[in-house]
Amino acid sequence: MSTPPPPPPPPDDSGTPPPPPGFGPAAAPPPYTEPAYGAATPPPGFGPAPGFAERPKRPDAKVGGSLIVVGAVVAAIGVYLPWLTDGDDTRRGTDLFFTSDGEILDGPGQLMLAMAFVLAGLGIALFFAGRVLAVAIIAIVASSIALLIGIGMIGIASDDILGGDVGIGAILQPIAPIASLAGSILVTARRRR
Repeated sequence: MSTPPPPPPPPDDSGTPPPPPGFGPAAAPPPYTEPAYGAATPPPGFGPAPGFAERPKRPDAKVGGSLIVVGAVVAAIGVYLPWLTDGDDTRRGTDLFFTSDGEILDGPGQLMLAMAFVLAGLGIALFFAGRVLAVAIIAIVASSIALLIGIGMIGIASDDILGGDVGIGAILQPIAPIASLAGSILVTARRRR
């Protein structure tokens, strides 16, 4: 006796209708590719708030930064130019100075060199970064201090007991920080547009 074949499976009457067209079995999602840095757009609802514009770009500070650097370079060069001349004897900002109080100052121009390096760094930062208010304010303070130091350098050169004429190097010490001060004020005065 042979056995009859098994009966066919019962029809699916579970009551769920077939899916609508286009919603068949789920297809695999597309592979994830990470967007380039800064190229992704924020998801909806996470962009800038309505009614607010993006911040404008920082204004350039190339002219002011250049003036600060020029003032610093002139002050540094002035340290090595003659500060005091008496016949054949010439003293520069790196030489010994003898004050009327009996003090011996060894290279008073080194202080101005340090200020020149600080001002040059601030000027370069403003030149490349644009108007950064904190850096511009620090440049104003540093230029003002350098101006006072430069005035003191003329006093040191003219107070020397060995005498002589005050040279161009000492005269440049208060003039150079004026250029740096003008540049830093110019940077501070620039407005965003």
